[in-house]
Amino acid sequence: MSALLSIFVLGTIWGAIYSLIAVGFTLILGVAGIVNLAHGAFYMIGAYLAYTFMSILKLNVVLSALLAVAGVAVIGMILDQVGIRPFRENHAYQVVLTLIFGQTFCRQVIYAIYGAHGKSVQNFINGDIELAGMYISYQKLLIICAAIIVVSLLWIFIKKTKIGKSISAVEQNKVASILMGIRYERVYMITMGISAALAALAGVLASPIIEAEPGMSSFPLFKAFAIVVIGGLGSMGGAIIVSLLLAYSETAVSYLLSANYADMVYLTVMILILVVRPTGILKAGRMN
Repeated sequence: MSALLSIFVLGTIWGAIYSLIAVGFTLILGVAGIVNLAHGAFYMIGAYLAYTFMSILKLNVVLSALLAVAGVAVIGMILDQVGIRPFRENHAYQVVLTLIFGQTFCRQVIYAIYGAHGKSVQNFINGDIELAGMYISYQKLLIICAAIIVVSLLWIFIKKTKIGKSISAVEQNKVASILMGIRYERVYMITMGISAALAALAGVLASPIIEAEPGMSSFPLFKAFAIVVIGGLGSMGGAIIVSLLLAYSETAVSYLLSANYADMVYLTVMILILVVRPTGILKAGRMN
């Protein structure tokens, strides 16, 4: 019983983090067709900005989190407008640009400013709660609650607001949306900002339970790519479902066998999905 509870709790925590990362990745892929290989860097920068605002500048938790997420959103929009917009139809260029920006430039900047050693961020909320003999920190519960709230608000934003409906329209049919008067470049910029903000939020929330270090940008990128492939390219619903299933599977493998085998889970499933159902488990290309 305790083993199952541990797997469920830890799996839900990492599933929440994976969901934020993957939804942001699939959002920009589904709307703008951008395979953003800088997505992991947004996660990393979010964690480091949280460390900067909280541990160095001594700002309060809420303000630090908001500034970190907003700062990364701005970086994402600048990358879209300055680096990607002039070559919007050149997808090979976009892949190379985001790869160099995220995995080389951002890493080197972080390394130069903060050094190679990891940086710890204090818990946003102290204390814990006992559940069937297992103690769960409020920080971990915050991760779960924040992910649920943010993803729900994103869904409402896309379905109910004018800007959200514009994003959905461009994702479904770019030509028709242009004829309707929608400024698709503005939509792309906003979508990139939202995508970057989601990755940054995941980094901010995860920073108290893992150290921020220059190499942390690879992990979220690999996970997001695998989740999107398995769930269906551009499918938000698929990204959320697969994020949770993947997190539970990895946690179970780590708990019952060894952590060394955990990464084999998503790699194996991704290969099988590509062979058996290349479109993913849910219909690709719709923000369902």
